[in-house]
Amino acid sequence: MGIQGTDVAKEASDIILTDDNFSSIVKALMWGRNVYDAIAKFLQFQLTVNFVAGVFSVTCAAAIQSVPLKAVQMLWVNLVMDSLASLALATEPPTEDLLKRKPYGRTKHIVSLTMMKNIVGQSIYQLAVLYGLSFGIESWMSVDDIVKYNDIGKLRDSSLHFTIIFNVFVIMTLFNEINARKLHNERNVFAGIQNNYIFIVIWVICLGGQILIVNFGGIIFSVKPLEWDHWMWSLFLGTGTLLWQQVIFTVPDSLVEKIVQKLCCCCYRTKDTKEDEIELVQEEKIVETAINEPVFESVPDKENEQISERTRTLWMIANKRIQTQLQFIKAILTVDDENRNTPNEVI
Repeated sequence: MGIQGTDVAKEASDIILTDDNFSSIVKALMWGRNVYDAIAKFLQFQLTVNFVAGVFSVTCAAAIQSVPLKAVQMLWVNLVMDSLASLALATEPPTEDLLKRKPYGRTKHIVSLTMMKNIVGQSIYQLAVLYGLSFGIESWMSVDDIVKYNDIGKLRDSSLHFTIIFNVFVIMTLFNEINARKLHNERNVFAGIQNNYIFIVIWVICLGGQILIVNFGGIIFSVKPLEWDHWMWSLFLGTGTLLWQQVIFTVPDSLVEKIVQKLCCCCYRTKDTKEDEIELVQEEKIVETAINEPVFESVPDKENEQISERTRTLWMIANKRIQTQLQFIKAILTVDDENRNTPNEVI
């Protein structure tokens, strides 16, 4: 206790409650898990956008000698992806559901198998849509100025073809931001979104900014205004990320783990398990050695050179705690003796 606790008790304790309220431990645990999940959500969202944009830009540069996503457009994508998305995902309020799951291990990767499954799954969908629009858009919608390989005249100017690709990519990114709110295969990605007003406001601002850029960006953003059917296709392909996420949830994590094991030569699977087992065995040996050896016996330096540094540290901590407890008991006995020796007052 930080208020009513004695100085001796504070020195002997590992955690001090500054407000003398045990419910503070639950709040601290809840907020700690919420901060960890907020970082994981942002990484899940950012890695997906970076992977899709990088792979799509490189392949299109080699295939049609041009990049559909221009420099100024990528600045807007980075603004949506980095600044606004981080603010939206980091302001997710903590819930009691965070206390229902098991805690993360100290050696656990921040990018879990479930996150890896979501990143790869969404990347496959978005790349498939972008490649379909790049090389087969005429079968989807009516577009006049289709950019093809080495078409120098159309590559320099703003084109309706590249505007549709840019618009669909941003819309898919915005809807995938909703998917990124969940990390543990929760199917209802909208659960609790009504409690995060900042997320809703930022998401609406990004969508409104995209509409203004496409309609009024012109030469600055290398875009042309879209028709209503183009916007309907963009929204349809964007909401497809929500439906595709439900398909991704059906893929078991065990299958993803087997695939990762084969691709990474079993390193990913056995690293955490082996480290935990080795650490557990070492701790058991240290505790057993500390129990068998005398506690108050000094530890000579020459005779115990082979003792690990961790064993020596454990011995010093145990010795210090025992001495603190003895001082605490001695203080209690002293106060008790003083009370006995003090004569009772006559009222």
